Amino acid sequence: MNITKTYKGNDVPKSTKWIYSSVATFRDACYTLVSMFLVTYIQFSGILTKGLDTSDSKKLTATFVSMFAVITALVIGYRIFDALNDPFMGVIIEKVHFKTGKYKPWILIGSITNSITVIALFLAPSWFSWLSSWAYIGWFAAFYLLWGMTFTMNDIAYWGMLPSLTSDEKKRNAITTIMTIFCSVGQFAVAGLSPILSGKFGYSVYPTISIIVTVLFLISQIVLFLFLKEHERDVEEEKRHPAPKFKNMFSIMKKNDQVRIMVIVLFIYYLGSGILNTLGLNYFYFAINYSVGSSVMMYFTIIYGVGYLLAQSLFPLISKKLSKNRILFLCFIGVVVGYILFFIYSLPIGDNKYLGPSPLTSDGKLNIVYLILLCLIGLIIFFSQGLFYLVILIMMTNTIEYNEYVFYERKEAVIFSLRPLTTKLASALQQGILYLFLLMSSLYEVISNISNLQNQNALNEISSKELTDGCDILLSTLKPWQVIVFKLGVSILPLILFIVAYFIVKAKYKIDEKTYAEMVEEIAKRKENISNEEVNNQLDSNN
Repeated sequence: MNITKTYKGNDVPKSTKWIYSSVATFRDACYTLVSMFLVTYIQFSGILTKGLDTSDSKKLTATFVSMFAVITALVIGYRIFDALNDPFMGVIIEKVHFKTGKYKPWILIGSITNSITVIALFLAPSWFSWLSSWAYIGWFAAFYLLWGMTFTMNDIAYWGMLPSLTSDEKKRNAITTIMTIFCSVGQFAVAGLSPILSGKFGYSVYPTISIIVTVLFLISQIVLFLFLKEHERDVEEEKRHPAPKFKNMFSIMKKNDQVRIMVIVLFIYYLGSGILNTLGLNYFYFAINYSVGSSVMMYFTIIYGVGYLLAQSLFPLISKKLSKNRILFLCFIGVVVGYILFFIYSLPIGDNKYLGPSPLTSDGKLNIVYLILLCLIGLIIFFSQGLFYLVILIMMTNTIEYNEYVFYERKEAVIFSLRPLTTKLASALQQGILYLFLLMSSLYEVISNISNLQNQNALNEISSKELTDGCDILLSTLKPWQVIVFKLGVSILPLILFIVAYFIVKAKYKIDEKTYAEMVEEIAKRKENISNEEVNNQLDSNN
């Protein structure tokens, strides 16, 4: 075991490299389950219609809309609060000194407490019969807040550890690539299997999924705590710096223009890429039907995973041949082409009429030609997005050396806490966008009735076949314009955001490969020659 052991230099031990990277699978699986499917689970499982009078459809819809509005407001508010909490957690990590490491204790504490909240959110409706409709919303309000706070402990510590492992750009890029591959495996396993399992067994399968995913998450974090070696903490170097304060977190972004640019770009990226995930399952239900839509979402998610994994696997080879700016340009072209094709493809132009192949055959089965072409379009989008993400993530990481080069301070935990901050702010907006597009498409009546059918199925009042048939009948009443409005959300809106992100990087980011190498060389020389007095004078001027 390596509970208290550390290492020096830029050569990362193999065990540390692979443990750090591989446990990302289960971290991201658990986060994806909650961030991507908890609201969907609440939306379609029947929780929000449990105990309500379902005889009046209009009254049921109005109540459902009110409850979903409360949930949306809670998610948005908590995610913004959680995002603002991230830098504060970065401050705590910088200040607190555990014998077992700078990052590992917080990773372990966060994983244990977060596991409890995940189980509480998914299993409470089946555990407690009194948790119906508004009562569950109260439960949700308490435990969703705790879920965000506890995951922050784990997340900030985990990502803060990444730049501390090594200052060698090639070695850091290699670890980043491997780690993001494992992240993708976890994300896509949950994102791909959950829709098909819920389509086959109903939304009551989510509590079982949550138990499996949470246990694997917790075990993986315990393994990291016991066996991973952290890089030796330079206490003397930290003593030279003033104690970090919460108010200084955003001053770093204010004075470091490159950090500021990459925070904006990461926020736009997470918002754009996450919209398709947030709206995706709803879209395939509405564009096709309930019985086939979940299957199409599964295949599309598999392509999502293939595209990202292919991008991450090929990135080391591509980055040897092309500069980061060149890779971004090619990704930009791929994203533009992919999303335009996705919008045009199988666009409804009338009742059972489409621009391109119909999703269903004449006998109501999935059209294989439609599926193959859809997956090819998805591969273009997700491969391009995957490469785009890796490049901007490395660009963000390189701003740590930029901060040390300009201001004589690394502050990796603080700077890297801004990455999850952007993720959570983006996810907050995504939830609002989902609510907005459901409202604009006039789809809440259909959803409330589907939720009611799910509740009847959970109470064994109707069979699984009656549930599926009833949902398909409800979705068959949708008009083409309702699907088109929703399709604008999953295609054109992300496209606009990616265009904005690309041109911000092109215009404002200045740390290319040559500049980064020069900074690292200068920092190394400075550490050899600079006096403590010069360092302190520079730090005083910063403050």
